[in-house]
Amino acid sequence: MTVRSCSLARSARPFVAPLLLLLVAGCTHGAATVPDPGVPRTPPGAASRFAGLVGCFTMVELGTGETVEYGGEECDVRTSPASTFKIPNALIAVDTGVVQDENTVFRWDGKERWRATWNRDHSLATAMWHSTVWYFQRIAEQVGEPRYRAYLSAFQYGNADPSGDVTMFWLNDVLKISPREERRFLTALYENKLPVSPRAMTVVKKTLELRGDAIENVRDRLPFVDQIPAGVVFSGKTGSYLPDGGPPGPLGAIGWFVGAVEKQGRTWVFVCRIRSSDEKKIGPEAAKISYEILKGEGML
Repeated sequence: MTVRSCSLARSARPFVAPLLLLLVAGCTHGAATVPDPGVPRTPPGAASRFAGLVGCFTMVELGTGETVEYGGEECDVRTSPASTFKIPNALIAVDTGVVQDENTVFRWDGKERWRATWNRDHSLATAMWHSTVWYFQRIAEQVGEPRYRAYLSAFQYGNADPSGDVTMFWLNDVLKISPREERRFLTALYENKLPVSPRAMTVVKKTLELRGDAIENVRDRLPFVDQIPAGVVFSGKTGSYLPDGGPPGPLGAIGWFVGAVEKQGRTWVFVCRIRSSDEKKIGPEAAKISYEILKGEGML
């Protein structure tokens, strides 16, 4: 039997999430040619990729802390995480036993929903690939607000607010997080430092990998998956937010793409978020921008 003292599901003591020091000041000697890892470097061509959008791209290499970033103060603005919340939601589900692993199937309730791929049974993996809202709402009903509040506080996940309808708080603008906060959360995940079991982190990271069976399930929204080089593990999750009751305001349409790149023993985590009034510029557009930046960095 494995003792999981770091997991909120097993620990009776309050957990204080570790402070992740991502931006470590470097030392320079004379005319240094290596960038200080604590000073973000702007990715080439970023301004043109975000043309017509308010956006942020922020990425850090694990181990070195070297940061690539575009967006300035926008990277500290909090918004709804939209479907990127499926990542912490899945972690909590596995850690609490609501879901056993990526193969845990929930039966479709027979209600027709607007996206055809949602109208069937789903496992945790397929629900992640298709961003199946009802699957994660069913998780939410079993987790409940008190446990969400504890986990989100321990994760230091944005404003950590699961108030109101427990099946909607990440979709209706109650829960909010900034790109830099999202990057810190992902850093903790990929460094295996979150207050959940190691198994929960392994299971969820596997569902985010854009390879194998995932490719056929995400190609319609992420057509670049066929271009990922062999030997590179590219992981990602989109998120899209549009307000109810009419067209989005000036910055009401929100798109996210968050994830990681693992290549030649090195790992980077990245976050991209865009905001505009264009309801077509949401998650898939953020994914496209991320792919272009990562390709420009020589990572894909």
